[in-house]
Amino acid sequence: MTNPERRSPLGRTAGRKAVTGLPVIDVRPYIQEGSDKQRRRVAGEIRQACTDIGFFYIVGHGFSEAECAEMLELTRSFFALPLEQKMTVAVNESSSNLGFLRVGGLNPAANAAKQPDLKERLFLSRELMPGETEAESAPAGHSRWPAERVLPGFTAFVKGQIAKRIVLARALGRAFARSLDLPENHFDRYYDRLGCMNALNYYPAQDVAAGAAPHWGFSPHADYGSFTILLQDASGGLQARNSAGDWIDVPPIAGTFVVNIGDLMQRWTNDFYVSTLHRVLNTNAAARVSNSFFVYPDVHAEIRCLDTCQSPEHPARYKPVVSGRYIEELLAQAYSTGRVGISERTAERIQQSR
Repeated sequence: MTNPERRSPLGRTAGRKAVTGLPVIDVRPYIQEGSDKQRRRVAGEIRQACTDIGFFYIVGHGFSEAECAEMLELTRSFFALPLEQKMTVAVNESSSNLGFLRVGGLNPAANAAKQPDLKERLFLSRELMPGETEAESAPAGHSRWPAERVLPGFTAFVKGQIAKRIVLARALGRAFARSLDLPENHFDRYYDRLGCMNALNYYPAQDVAAGAAPHWGFSPHADYGSFTILLQDASGGLQARNSAGDWIDVPPIAGTFVVNIGDLMQRWTNDFYVSTLHRVLNTNAAARVSNSFFVYPDVHAEIRCLDTCQSPEHPARYKPVVSGRYIEELLAQAYSTGRVGISERTAERIQQSR
């Protein structure tokens, strides 16, 4: 039952604002142990952003502009390698969905009659934690790294960035909990051995000036997990769909990450928080790169509607799902088609937006 001492989010979904820009939220109080008042302010801003559109920028995250720039530069360096070199770390049956994925997915020839998303990706994950085994928590410990002689310093730096993003993700988990009128430590057990995938993304340049019709780097979709922490370069091209059905730009802002809600958080919150449709179209004369850090609960966790997000008048809309299984099913779809995996609910929303 819902705790009567907590404010219920129910009934607010009808009041979503059709925003035309995203808020910038300073999350420093959750990184540096700010005061209760400061943390309450952050939680309130997150609550409003997730109610309206499920997208927002963050500053005060603890990452320097220099290390973000290096992350993007190393991303460019990996994708600049010859295809045969990238294929040495390609996704395979034993890689737990980690590794390099080229345009067209695992078998581009099988999708020759279709138009895959125009992107290459390198999927990585965290290292195993003390006492953890590979069997306990795929994809942890299964990353496929390029040889040191091929990309000196790449592995050490990116491993460090993943570890630092985990710290940020856990801090954001506490802010999300408070924003939902839950104790700040509510999600701690889900993110102690969190599932995560760190995707390096490469969108080739498109010669639109020559008259060729551009096609999606990322076709319209919703993310799968709890939330995503995105680092994008200065190229632009990301758009999100607001509550009025309009596509709005999510331009790069120096010193920020973009955070957006995924399907599992929308299921947890009974549609109170929005796993928003978004897309990427690179129409630049140069390639675009970004880094998506996908956060989801421990792969064994069961995701069912939170107490503060249901009542007799607003019963749970979704059946419980197991975190890892939900993610794996959508990844399998994405890898086979060369386009992003789409849940049944997301497919309905895409159809309604046309």
